[in-house]
Amino acid sequence: MEEILRRYPIGPVTEVRRASSGLMHGTWLVAAEGGRFVLQRLHHKLATPEILHDFRAVTEHLSARGLTAPRLVQTADGEGVAHDDEGRWWRLSTYVEGETHDAVRSPVQAEQGARMLARFHKAMQDIDHRFESAHPLHDTEGHLRRLRAAAANPEYADALATVAQEVAEVDAQLQPLLLPASLPRRVVHGDPKISNVLFQGDTAVALLDLDTCTRHTVLVDLGDAMRSWCRDGHEDERQHFLLDRFEAILRGYAAEGPPLTPDERAHLGMAGRLITLELASRFLRDVLEDEYFAWDDRRFPDRRSHNRARGRAMLYLANDMARWQRDIDALVAQYFGADR
Repeated sequence: MEEILRRYPIGPVTEVRRASSGLMHGTWLVAAEGGRFVLQRLHHKLATPEILHDFRAVTEHLSARGLTAPRLVQTADGEGVAHDDEGRWWRLSTYVEGETHDAVRSPVQAEQGARMLARFHKAMQDIDHRFESAHPLHDTEGHLRRLRAAAANPEYADALATVAQEVAEVDAQLQPLLLPASLPRRVVHGDPKISNVLFQGDTAVALLDLDTCTRHTVLVDLGDAMRSWCRDGHEDERQHFLLDRFEAILRGYAAEGPPLTPDERAHLGMAGRLITLELASRFLRDVLEDEYFAWDDRRFPDRRSHNRARGRAMLYLANDMARWQRDIDALVAQYFGADR
């Protein structure tokens, strides 16, 4: 790591501290003569020139629009990213002051997060950039197709036996929820879990982990916020859907976000369940393929065990959302009526 940091023009380093591993990147906080920075060892599937180019374009545009965002630090040789002897990619960004939360603790935090997401969507409306990354984070139909292919692969038969019922349930429920391709395509964050929202006190001030921005329907961001923020506990724990936080998301986004079209409003009430089942499909697929998500070796013996718990927890949450559907639809009508 010392060799990696020497490639950046930040002066002598005084401290390096592990922040978190997350599901994807490894992250360290760095203090140096030139300031404070965030060093990330990028996940191999998110280490591409296209993603790096998109990240730079998004962060520069947000800064130009007056929104707080990390900025990419160029290596001394101008490559923008460092590579270690094992071929892994490392990226250094400026540090943004604030704190993150592993889970939403109140409707106030959910509303603040939604306001930040709304400001992000609004600020990105006029970006002049063609996104190059083809990383299919919210390619729901593609994720379902790949789950089916993995389930049909005899190589994974033993692993499939442990989650066959869950795979069948996700397959049956997700297909009818697929969003129409005709929905407006706007710039989305792609992964607005609450740990990617930066807070200063009770106020949300920025979005982090901007690797997955692309053009998609904003419903995937709103759906992921509903999935991530409207429950308690770890992502691998079975938790109930919390309607008061869902209402807080709608209230915050309606106050500061771009207007939604009639088609967007029509599908908004199912967006949370859609993205929850999509993530369940990804976790269950990794139970079979055993190659993608990081896992907590303090709590689980292997990746498959952790992904099995995650997949079951997301399926449980999606089913709980379905029980609240009438109330969800009423709140969508209240905050996003025909005049919105």
